[in-house]
Amino acid sequence: MILLGRQKIYTDAKEVNSDNIIKVLRKAYSVHLANAADIQSLFEFEAGLQPLKREKKVRKDIDIRIHDNVAHQIVEFNKGYFWSSPKMLVQRGSNEAHGTDADRDSEGISAMNEMLKNALNMPREDLQLGDFVEKCGIGHRLIDVKTADEFKADELYWTDDGVYTGALANVYTLDSRYAFCVYHNGVGRKKVLGVTFVKNSGKLKFTCFTDKKRFEIEGWEIQSEQVNPLGAIPIVEFERASDRMGSFERNMDEIDGLNIMISDFTNDVSQRTQELWWGNNVDFPADEKTGKEKKPQSGDWVLTYSGEGKTANIQPLSSSFNGDSTITAIREQRNRILQEANVPIRYENSGGGSTGVAMDTSTGWSDAEIAAMQKQQMVDKGKREELNLIIRAIRLVPADILAADAPIRKVHSTDVEYKYPRRNDADLSSQVNAFCSAVSHGIHPRHALQLVKAFPDVEQVYIDSKPYFEDYLKSTYKTGEDTEKRTMQDLSDQAKNSPLIDGMKTE
Repeated sequence: MILLGRQKIYTDAKEVNSDNIIKVLRKAYSVHLANAADIQSLFEFEAGLQPLKREKKVRKDIDIRIHDNVAHQIVEFNKGYFWSSPKMLVQRGSNEAHGTDADRDSEGISAMNEMLKNALNMPREDLQLGDFVEKCGIGHRLIDVKTADEFKADELYWTDDGVYTGALANVYTLDSRYAFCVYHNGVGRKKVLGVTFVKNSGKLKFTCFTDKKRFEIEGWEIQSEQVNPLGAIPIVEFERASDRMGSFERNMDEIDGLNIMISDFTNDVSQRTQELWWGNNVDFPADEKTGKEKKPQSGDWVLTYSGEGKTANIQPLSSSFNGDSTITAIREQRNRILQEANVPIRYENSGGGSTGVAMDTSTGWSDAEIAAMQKQQMVDKGKREELNLIIRAIRLVPADILAADAPIRKVHSTDVEYKYPRRNDADLSSQVNAFCSAVSHGIHPRHALQLVKAFPDVEQVYIDSKPYFEDYLKSTYKTGEDTEKRTMQDLSDQAKNSPLIDGMKTE
């Protein structure tokens, strides 16, 4: 199976409206069908539907088919390493172009993080999104304004004194087989249409968004047309990479080859257990009643009669087979696939070097982090667009639900950055030392905290710890303590023992 990533859908129309939406939608939908077919194939492949690409012509009675399903392991690692930790907001800086108070900004960002994590349960939504992005290379999310009726229906989120504590916008992770975006085929590739659809009783029902309108289309006719209150297309299309390919898509042929190797090895073991026997100059005795030759059964003694002057031979008919070399080839093939997919070795101690630095490099964790950083730049574009839409939706919340002067209404997307925590405790001591050194040398604690990956919600840690930071800094600059002193040993102490840092080991 050869797939080349999902096609990006373009149109020559600079603007989509009621006059041309049916024409644009028909053409875009035909392209999407090809993408949807690829997505379905990738989902099936990852689930284990990996037909063995070879026909067994000898001993067809023994045809064991095994799928190692490395594709699933690649997806699960990427979901766990990149998507499982909540992506939190942190204030970019205290002095911004919009000129609002930094403490006020911090309150708004903290409230936004609380809503995203607890009310909207964005970590779970991100895992669902990551399932699509890692399997098929793209993912889709819909941001919608919450209606007054929806607020009233959230009875669990109303306190006794009439304060609403729930989500201030709706966020839905869409099935990419039933959602797509259309872009203008011109400079800037501006998004002009977002589409999600269902198929009921054989009829297609589309919900289409432009930056101005929301259309309901059924039977290729416009059923309703409404104003889009957000003033922006609320469907966000996420991309894993510029080629829009899934995490295992490039390795599918190699995975097929690995499945063949493992299946053939297993078949060989079974065939050796169920050997074919070869007899030379052997006459088996005949049954006295039927006159038919008596064939030995399992556990029987084999009694034979041979002609005069002939030597009888009975032995299994086997081919020479080196099991050790085959197992080694299987292991190397498997490790090569994981290496090409930037998945580190997690369950065995492979590679040279005994220090943390050497092991981090030799087992592939460094490559996994580099790949995650590249993916982060692609995903961050979608997360930024998503945040802008959420901010727009919050500003439309009625004042009786959310106070007009609530800090969360004042959050500016340009004043925040996403923190992508990825668990890596191997160099935690180095992070702590770097944090202490940065703060003691005058780096703002909020920026220094971003060095320490142990804290997923940097903004909240900074807000809660701000009084202690201020007291510490006053004490440090007043007493002139040694700012070069390290808190604990770190990876820099291992440099002389690591063969992978400067190319040679020193005693």
